[in-house]
Amino acid sequence: MKYCPQCKRQFTEAWLSFCSDDGTQLIEDLSPPLDPNWDPKIREPRVATASEEETQWLPRQPAAGGWIAPDERPPLAPGAWQPPPPPYTPPKQPSQGLALGSLITGIVGVVAGGCLGPIPGIVAVVLGMSALSQIKKSPHEVGGKSFATAGIILGGINIAFFVLLIIWFILAAVFG
Repeated sequence: MKYCPQCKRQFTEAWLSFCSDDGTQLIEDLSPPLDPNWDPKIREPRVATASEEETQWLPRQPAAGGWIAPDERPPLAPGAWQPPPPPYTPPKQPSQGLALGSLITGIVGVVAGGCLGPIPGIVAVVLGMSALSQIKKSPHEVGGKSFATAGIILGGINIAFFVLLIIWFILAAVFG
């Protein structure tokens, strides 16, 4: 219990350190409340009716869901503070080297196909098929399915271009 040395008012709130009436720093009361030397008039009642004098210092019982003053609330016992969990990041799969090689050779076959012939297309299809085979065996360890698929498609376009070119030359030689 604390009291103000100026106005002699008692305070039971542990969080107060200054008097709310005059701003004086409160003094901690170390004597027991039933001390015969304690002055009972440290805090005089503010109401004059006898029925309220006995209960005026008791905390109010608010209506259900009603507002409660901060000094009348029961103390909260919060649990131990824990940091929030880290944000979720999906596990990264290592890219399959064969799939990336298939994609690169497929792009080279389409872009520079006239110079290198169908060889980059054939290499892209073979690398892509072997990459898809490895991905199918262990999908949790390796990734790159989209790279392998794109390499197979680009290699197939390169091979199809040269097959059509060979058919064109044969038809031109036969009918030309």
